[in-house]
Amino acid sequence: MAHPGLPPDGIRPVLKYSRDIIEKVLDAVDIVDVIGARLTLKPAGPNRFKALSPFSNERNPSFMVSRDRQIFHCFSSGKGGDAIRFLMEYEGLSFGEALRTLAEQAGIRIASTLTAEDREESLRQELLELNGWVNGRFQQHLSDSKRGIKARSYLEQRDIPHALIKRFGIGYALPDGNDLVQAARNKQFNLALLEASGLFRKNPEGWYDFFRDRITFPIRDLNGRVVAFGGRDLSGNSPAKYINTPETPIYRKSKVLYGLYEARDAMRKAGRAVLVEGYVDLIRCHAAGVEHAVATCGTALTEQQAALIRRYVPEIIVVYDGDNAGLKAAVRGASVLTGAGLKVRALALPDGLDPDDFVRRDGAEAFHALLDTAPDFVAFYANIRKNQLNSPEAKADAARELFEILSGVDNSILVEEYLNRIAEALGLSMWTCREEYRRFMASRNSRGSAVSKPTQTAGRTFSRDDQMFLADLLAYPDLRGEVALELADVEIENPVLANSLEWVLEQDESANNQNSEKLRGAAAAHLDPDALGLVSASMLLDPHDRNLAEPFVRERVRGLKLRYLEKKSRQLTESLRTAERNQDKTRVVELLETIAGTRRQMEELIRASRGGATSTVK
Repeated sequence: MAHPGLPPDGIRPVLKYSRDIIEKVLDAVDIVDVIGARLTLKPAGPNRFKALSPFSNERNPSFMVSRDRQIFHCFSSGKGGDAIRFLMEYEGLSFGEALRTLAEQAGIRIASTLTAEDREESLRQELLELNGWVNGRFQQHLSDSKRGIKARSYLEQRDIPHALIKRFGIGYALPDGNDLVQAARNKQFNLALLEASGLFRKNPEGWYDFFRDRITFPIRDLNGRVVAFGGRDLSGNSPAKYINTPETPIYRKSKVLYGLYEARDAMRKAGRAVLVEGYVDLIRCHAAGVEHAVATCGTALTEQQAALIRRYVPEIIVVYDGDNAGLKAAVRGASVLTGAGLKVRALALPDGLDPDDFVRRDGAEAFHALLDTAPDFVAFYANIRKNQLNSPEAKADAARELFEILSGVDNSILVEEYLNRIAEALGLSMWTCREEYRRFMASRNSRGSAVSKPTQTAGRTFSRDDQMFLADLLAYPDLRGEVALELADVEIENPVLANSLEWVLEQDESANNQNSEKLRGAAAAHLDPDALGLVSASMLLDPHDRNLAEPFVRERVRGLKLRYLEKKSRQLTESLRTAERNQDKTRVVELLETIAGTRRQMEELIRASRGGATSTVK
């Protein structure tokens, strides 16, 4: 069987596997089963399935899988290929690792020819084997009746359940500093491997163990393999209470979250994740029944980690330490998380407690109650800073920090709602808050550090929501008349969307995505290349069901109207300033009335969006 996703001979990376063995493995697995074990797939036609993209933030599925062709394609990110490519993209595996994973699943033994170019992957495999062996040894020490008594006593004092000790593979590194070195020599692990592992150090007297007299916490990748360790000091003599394995060929701390492997299924079930800061805090969460918790383990949250979380859930609750340093870290983290498309809520536990201390003091039910009522991050942070706003400078600083978080939100109505909350919390007028946010974003864009919002960008850029908006209008012609009426006086900034939408609204009822070839031909004859690209992309998508299409279209119309009114409000405000400078009282009165009317319209749109009105597309 030929595989569409299989590149030509000679360009497969890393290990040199024969084309025959690659095709044998691909023939033995079903890509629908491979992806379905990791994503929630829904039928999208004969032998076709769809899911929300694991590679980008979206509300409507653009990730397609074909059983007939044994390939996948993600329209929002452009990624695609066969089952091997999916594992490489989704789990961050090398080609060889992905092929071996599928071969093991299919019960196929494969061999590879190692070349000089393969040394890095060979080292990775040996490091994984070494770490697995080390983890087993640490666990043996913990269970040893004599050598593990100190560590077991500590875990008992911390009320760590035995079941979770087993589940998370917690162990103990002996204090003598020579245990692993000697055992590794006896196992005949080579010196280069020991040095690359980060588990050993060298001084003038020779090699010694990096982890000494510490409770050990294995850190796993998405396949459950141990890639690193964290260690909690029990000696009382170390300047560092916690240490981690340094970065190695198999461990990049910016790309790993502690507990993610154990929490993935619970995250999917709960529809959200809980983010804490350390090993024991995470294990306490699991003991309290919050099994969808993950931890950063003392490092600043990264974009790669946020993207990992977004693969599994749309929402996260950040539980942070209540000091100033913790708050600043939370602000940075919230900005990263919102930028990844996650809805962010936040929680500061009372009395400055961490999750471990709080659950042990107040119980699991109290912890669950706080999580269930955690506010969104903007409201949370504005409330925290509210008591510190004793000067204009403090208000300005707080506003800038909140604007930084908002900069990752790509939804005008959400931004407007958050700005309302910020204005109320900081004691500012809505006009001032909105104007300062506009200046903040303009400054960011001018420095080239902001991510432009797709619907506000000219040229070829357009958002996934733009595509679905047009797809629904093409599928359901009865929605077009009301949309045309609502947007008759609205100027759409993005010329690609404006041109595409105008053309779609002009089509008669026979023009729909059931007759896509005819429609595509008509579009090609009348649209410029950019607009044609948007319409063509929309035709490839499955529209919403009819009962979902109308509220989605309605919300998009509100968003376009709100964006237009925001621009109009800014222009009117500039005109007002000019009239005030010219002392034109009549013009000032006229403009004030017009501005007030415009703001009332904006508020009505926001209220309608909150209430989910369904009678019209307004």
